[in-house]
Amino acid sequence: MNNEYVAQALSLFQQGFDTVNSIQGLIIAALAAYLMKRYNQILVWTLVATIAHEAVNVGRRIMADAPNPLPNLADVDGDLKLIGIRFLGYLIAISILYIVKRIVLRG
Repeated sequence: MNNEYVAQALSLFQQGFDTVNSIQGLIIAALAAYLMKRYNQILVWTLVATIAHEAVNVGRRIMADAPNPLPNLADVDGDLKLIGIRFLGYLIAISILYIVKRIVLRG
């Protein structure tokens, strides 16, 4: 039973990282990791990165003349779930990039 929950959690983190693992996501994550001073700010910068990602997506939809460029936040199983999964992805990506930053700047 516990293994099932762990497997589900790992699956969500994997999906989240997959949504962030693009040029757009990696640039946003790199900027957030660069601007983050201490690791205890990770949740704030993850939230900022997720909001920035959604803002870029909305801008891209507006430029493409999409009929409804805003995400449907009332759709719990659709856009809202994707945003939550993307938050987990940014949590991983920013953490990894922050650790790399700390190692490189320390040496």
